[in-house]
Amino acid sequence: MPELPEIETLRRDLCGSILNKQIDLVVVTSPRSIRHHREVSQFVNPLLNGRIEDVLRKGKYLIFVVIKDSATISLVAHMGMSGQLQVVEVGAPLAKHSHIEIGFTDGLRLVFVDPRTFGQMYVDKLGEADVPPSLTKLGPDPLVDPEEILESLKGFRRSSIGVKWLLLDQSKICGIGNMYADEILFRSRIRFDRPGKSLDDLSLENIRNSITMVLGEAILARGSTLKDLQYRDLYGRTGQFQNSHYVYGREGQPCRICSGKIVRIFSKGRSSFFCDICQK
Repeated sequence: MPELPEIETLRRDLCGSILNKQIDLVVVTSPRSIRHHREVSQFVNPLLNGRIEDVLRKGKYLIFVVIKDSATISLVAHMGMSGQLQVVEVGAPLAKHSHIEIGFTDGLRLVFVDPRTFGQMYVDKLGEADVPPSLTKLGPDPLVDPEEILESLKGFRRSSIGVKWLLLDQSKICGIGNMYADEILFRSRIRFDRPGKSLDDLSLENIRNSITMVLGEAILARGSTLKDLQYRDLYGRTGQFQNSHYVYGREGQPCRICSGKIVRIFSKGRSSFFCDICQK
């Protein structure tokens, strides 16, 4: 699943390609991709003749700010497990599993492609602080609200749950998924299953700093594209941060720090990668 760095890469690309463009076409070929709405018209009609004012992000969600008839709404997109956004010229063949097509008056097309159909797009209001009402339960975003991250991490001390599962809780901190949680905890030298209540001040500082470093480096590398090649940017290019992973996807390979073996454990439906020498 694309996580914060991949979605932020898409956001930046979108800001460079579709801002101020007017929508003159909305086509939906898979109702599941707009399952938030009962009728296709509830998705299509608010967007037609609207103008893309901005593209924002909250955690793993993209928020297209759309102006229409002096009113402001949001188009929210979540990539799910395999969703992609592509920008193509009018008349260009669409990729297989293209479920939503948004056309602009200049001929450009924004296409939502999703082979596994776990992702979706939907129309919502635009609430306070540019956050749609449907996303208000998300925790602070590491890029948007960096000063709030340490306070959220301090709340981990109230739980006996393993620290990785706390990082994955989007109501505590949004945007971090399985892959980057493993990378963050390796940089912090903390095992994935260490109880939150055992974290001291230094551990929390290490995690906060690691969140900033890992996500920042991943954004500079335009995200991570794994062996399934599911994540690609707006123009079909792969990310490069997977080449800098310390643990994720490196089971049995030598640790880049201590030369021990990277271990993979399957727990709670997810794989966790770590070095049992560096991460005590």
